[in-house]
Amino acid sequence: MNATEEPTLLRALPTDPSAARTLRRQRAAGRLVRLRPGVYVRTSEWEALPPAARHRMLARAIIPELRASDVFSHMTAAVLYGWPMLGAAPDRVHVIDLDATSTTHREGLVRHAPQRAVPLESTHRFCDIRVTSPMVTAVLVATTCVPSTAAVTIDHGVRSGTVDPAEFGRALPPPPARGSRRARLVAAALDARHESVGESYTAIRLVELGVGPLAPQHEFRLPDGSIRRVDFWIPSLGVVLEFDGRQKYVDPTMLAGRDGAQVLWQEKIREDQLRALPQVRTVIRVTWWHLADPERLRTLFRQHGITI
Repeated sequence: MNATEEPTLLRALPTDPSAARTLRRQRAAGRLVRLRPGVYVRTSEWEALPPAARHRMLARAIIPELRASDVFSHMTAAVLYGWPMLGAAPDRVHVIDLDATSTTHREGLVRHAPQRAVPLESTHRFCDIRVTSPMVTAVLVATTCVPSTAAVTIDHGVRSGTVDPAEFGRALPPPPARGSRRARLVAAALDARHESVGESYTAIRLVELGVGPLAPQHEFRLPDGSIRRVDFWIPSLGVVLEFDGRQKYVDPTMLAGRDGAQVLWQEKIREDQLRALPQVRTVIRVTWWHLADPERLRTLFRQHGITI
């Protein structure tokens, strides 16, 4: 959990007003981006960073303003652990102040009071600042973020073995605590067998729509004895569901020497084999577009003759 390979932060020191003026002029000229008062990064480097890396930079930039009682938390902690996110990263850094009695918001920073329902653990550090443990981070994300965002983030922790789903379920605050209901939706969607962000996203959308139980990475044996593994098998509906990301058709590591047309043809043959099985009613392919809105996913099922 280090920042040695990230862009250099340029800080205006009170003891060097000349350098501070130079930094302000460079910012005015568009060569620098201001992260905090007196803290800058080169524009070219900032624009090259993905959202999560930008949030890490914000966390680094704000460190001199933090208190000894502050602990990186919530989605900020998740980013520091390298867990993925849906959409843009938070524009404010989140910390828990162990001495605070109420949550405060100011430019670039949310300082949370400790939650009694979530026992705090902070054994990890980022740039010498404590970070909530993976389990505490998962609980905080699940109880404060929308389920789709939380599930994609936390499922990575499950997949990497840093969050145990059963322990996570036990750690959730009981109803009617704030966020407890949405957190339980998230818990129902977590599974170490999900192999990608797209599969995590698919699982939480299905849970939100009341579809289940789900069997991730289910294997079917064909009449010739060969095996076909699918992203999801929904036995109650007789539905095979595959997440169909664009990467499958353009990523050289996934193409394995084939071109996109070959992959598409092989996928068609594979689908025909699955549909021929007596227990399979249909095969549904889900894309990012369908997952962006649960009603789009519901409509997709309906187009295949499945009512959910």
